[in-house]
Amino acid sequence: MRKSGPQRGGDEASLIYIIGRVNQGIRREMRIRLVDQSLSVQEYTALSVLRARPGLSNAQLARRSLVKPQSMIEILAKLESRGLVDREVDPEHGRILRAELTRSGRELLSRADPDIFAIQEQLLFDVPEGQRAIVLEVMRSAMGRLARGLD
Repeated sequence: MRKSGPQRGGDEASLIYIIGRVNQGIRREMRIRLVDQSLSVQEYTALSVLRARPGLSNAQLARRSLVKPQSMIEILAKLESRGLVDREVDPEHGRILRAELTRSGRELLSRADPDIFAIQEQLLFDVPEGQRAIVLEVMRSAMGRLARGLD
């Protein structure tokens, strides 16, 4: 049974609308800040995911990077041609390629990270330190609910 929430029709923006606008703003800022590294938002995301979870398949990386598998094929091809990612055939599943960062990929991420991390700091500038953990926990909880599927 669903809990009733705030009434619609007021001047207050919905959480979904606000999250959407924040997402758009973050992506815009990331595009601007990644220009110097010649990275797209999707490329930076894929590299970051691979840093945390080396050896992912194309499909796994696509899910974690929030893009379609077909798009990830193109992203990985570009990253591989730039020497930022290596892909090797999975010994147990010959059709699966496992991706890992190269040394150049790790170095590029380390140069890009401060600019991207600064976005979070600037977004949360007015949020007291003690409340930042709550904001992050609420967002993690929402991500988990969406990953499991809503009723």
